[in-house]
Amino acid sequence: MLSEILVGIDFSSTSERALHLAVDIANRTNANICMVWVEVAGDSREEAIKRLEKLVETCTPLMLGKQVSYLIAEGKVATALSNAVIKRKANLMVIGTHGKSGFDETFAGANAYKTIANSSVPVLTVREMFDFDKALEKIILPIDSTADTRQKVPWTIEFAKMFPNAEIYVLGLFSFKSNDMKNIVKSYVNSVETLLDKNRMKFNVEYRDSENSTITTIDYAKEIKADLIVIMKEQEKTFTNMLFLGPYALQMINLSPFPVLVVPSKQINDAGR
Repeated sequence: MLSEILVGIDFSSTSERALHLAVDIANRTNANICMVWVEVAGDSREEAIKRLEKLVETCTPLMLGKQVSYLIAEGKVATALSNAVIKRKANLMVIGTHGKSGFDETFAGANAYKTIANSSVPVLTVREMFDFDKALEKIILPIDSTADTRQKVPWTIEFAKMFPNAEIYVLGLFSFKSNDMKNIVKSYVNSVETLLDKNRMKFNVEYRDSENSTITTIDYAKEIKADLIVIMKEQEKTFTNMLFLGPYALQMINLSPFPVLVVPSKQINDAGR
């Protein structure tokens, strides 16, 4: 269960939508929220405090007995947010992928990726265009042949438990043609099925051949009209992935129109503990 959710705030409409989603999650998990504003050159601290206090005033009545607070940090955004997670002992970070950088997807994604890369806890990235008022019902859980691919399963279960009608869509990705590699993916999917059964989760299983896991996952998400994709920071390093599109998490937050939960391989304050 979550105890505190950290939300990156830069007063863009996207970051405030991220706060809106964080309030919903906080109410479902009995967690507090801490907004973090990172001061950069040219910003007015006094004006920021006024706006932060206004957000506290707006959000507090929406919280079911828990607190909304804020923290002002300095330095590079990704580092400042990472340090705030440790300082506040937060379990989850929520950020918008478009902030002051506007709608340049590559630039916005790169900034969000730096935050994800520095974070010791899972990061939920959201876009303003997504319908946040829709109940979270379809969660995609891609499984590949990497050894840590199943580490995201406990967090997927945690999110599914927050929403009574949620269903997990396990997507087995065959990124390599060899039968040995396909059998590894199948064995991982089988173990995931066992864990989901144990937790009484509703789920489906699908397998897809894939030259690029990001594109395959997003295409599948569009097919089923998904609400959330859960990934690890990294995945199989195929030639197509690394040469043309870069790191998996960066690809996903650049290209996915859906919220993405990025789980680090090594976590502190783990929700599964």
